[in-house]
Amino acid sequence: SEGTQTRLFDSVESVLLSANPALEAFGNAKTARNDNSSRFGKLVEVGFDSVGRIRGARVQTYLLEKTRVVRHAPGERAYHAFYQLVAGASKEEREAW
Repeated sequence: SEGTQTRLFDSVESVLLSANPALEAFGNAKTARNDNSSRFGKLVEVGFDSVGRIRGARVQTYLLEKTRVVRHAPGERAYHAFYQLVAGASKEEREAW
């Protein structure tokens, strides 16, 4: 029905839009020149129906700087996601890590 299709469209669109901050956290890092430098590439394929509504999407990410996961230059940091995970962890979890 039209109502179901509208909800599906709104759902797919909202998922696409809300996924971007998570992707950015896993692919951006502080560098010597930029506090929020993108260290990855992203390709988003969006599928549309015959009237131009979004029907689905596929995101492919390419981590350009894999070594940043284990080491980085002085004054730089690892990917933002690592710091966000630690910030959200309990005291017991941080001590265990």
